[in-house]
Amino acid sequence: MSTSRPSAGRPSAGGRTLPQVMESLGTFFHQLGMPPIAGRMLAWLALSESGCDSLDAMAGALKASKASVSSMARLLAERGFVERVPVLERRDCYRLRADAWENVLRARLAAIASAKGLAEEGLWLIGEGEHPARPRLESLREFSEVCAALERDLPSLLARLRKATARPRRAPASRSVFPT
Repeated sequence: MSTSRPSAGRPSAGGRTLPQVMESLGTFFHQLGMPPIAGRMLAWLALSESGCDSLDAMAGALKASKASVSSMARLLAERGFVERVPVLERRDCYRLRADAWENVLRARLAAIASAKGLAEEGLWLIGEGEHPARPRLESLREFSEVCAALERDLPSLLARLRKATARPRRAPASRSVFPT
């Protein structure tokens, strides 16, 4: 299976090339809590021409060991960001799931929502009286509750967004951000 390298191509309005944007996108995913190789793999799959590559191809393109790429592919699959696709060459290739970005958002909301228990535990430990940490812990608890509500409402919010942004399809290549 051949690797579909992003070409240097023309620069963007910001003067950056596709490989530079790919590197920045990988860094973005790393900042969201992904291991660096996993972030680079997501960026690669998002920007490569084929959108689907074997472990060998990704390892070569990302200059990483196959073992590392394999471990990160399993992690990304477990988190719902990529899926394995069988190909004729008796190798599996990996591609982004159609709902990968929704899963990124779900994971972040769930992580923040889980802080509610920690905030409540902190509030219990400081007791009922005045304490300088009380407003900060109450703020964290309230924010966690908002994130939990967003997580619960995410399917209906996304459905409304899809409906509001639905565009008529002109050609197979023009796909909406959210598949219908």
